[in-house]
Amino acid sequence: MLRQLYGFLVKRPWLRKVVVTTPAIRDMAWRFVAGEDLDAGLAAVRALNARGIRGTLNHVGTHVRSEAEAVAAADAAVEALRRIRQEGLESHLSIKLTQLGLDLDVALCRAQVRRVLGCARELGNFVRIDMEESAYTEATLRLFEAVREFYGADTVGIAVQSYLRRRRGDLERLLAGGSRVRLVKGGYWESAAVAYQRRDDIDRAFRADLDLLLAGGRQPAVATHDVRFIAQARRTAAASRLGQRGFEFQMLYGVRRDLQERLVRQGYTVRCYVPYGRQWYGYFLGCARRVPGGVLRRFSEWARRDDPCGAGMRSEGRP
Repeated sequence: MLRQLYGFLVKRPWLRKVVVTTPAIRDMAWRFVAGEDLDAGLAAVRALNARGIRGTLNHVGTHVRSEAEAVAAADAAVEALRRIRQEGLESHLSIKLTQLGLDLDVALCRAQVRRVLGCARELGNFVRIDMEESAYTEATLRLFEAVREFYGADTVGIAVQSYLRRRRGDLERLLAGGSRVRLVKGGYWESAAVAYQRRDDIDRAFRADLDLLLAGGRQPAVATHDVRFIAQARRTAAASRLGQRGFEFQMLYGVRRDLQERLVRQGYTVRCYVPYGRQWYGYFLGCARRVPGGVLRRFSEWARRDDPCGAGMRSEGRP
């Protein structure tokens, strides 16, 4: 239901305009987004580092429509990597392939990814390729495996989404290749034919992948805010003799800060995903639905009440 709600809200141009120009809502968004420029992102990482939490910077945005936009996105990623090094921050970088031109041309996208990874290798940093909608999964894996072979697993990693029905072999495939994997449940609106819909089914898939990743993964990263899965990760890591520093918990900026700090105090490595940039609207909605207390539901009630077109809930689709 929340994914459907997210699909409705993110596809309303009039609502996007209201959100990005309304001070009160922008202030709410800054709980989850560091700000609109790189300086804001770096400041957020600096504050996290002071609390013992590592960062992963992400310049928000997807599905560019021109080669110039893809090149500019790669420029922004390179600049972020250089600034991280200059300022002595503890932060990786996450990128999305559709922001680097995957919709336009695979060769164009590959060239931009290589620019980013070349800089990361030069500076001794690490870049994670985020997973996007299911239509891009296989293309993302193919491109990732090609660049992993060239740049190495210490330079580039990938994310895997457990809720996809027909991708059960992806994690085994990646682990067999020595990949560094971030495991997530999955955050896009997908049809029932593509992804599990029931919470129990999604949880079951995530649990199975979690045990597999921690039993045989290379520097595994577990992305969750759920204390049940955190407890499972701790048990499985201990049984696999990983130790507290042998894997990472990864969480979103502004979500469960108390839990992040508690895990750090207990000796675990915690890395926080820090988004920044002008295209923050869709990301903000995605985070709002993860927060307890019905933030997204209340926001959607306001949106439907004020919708001048009476759009209601008729439109569904991927973010």
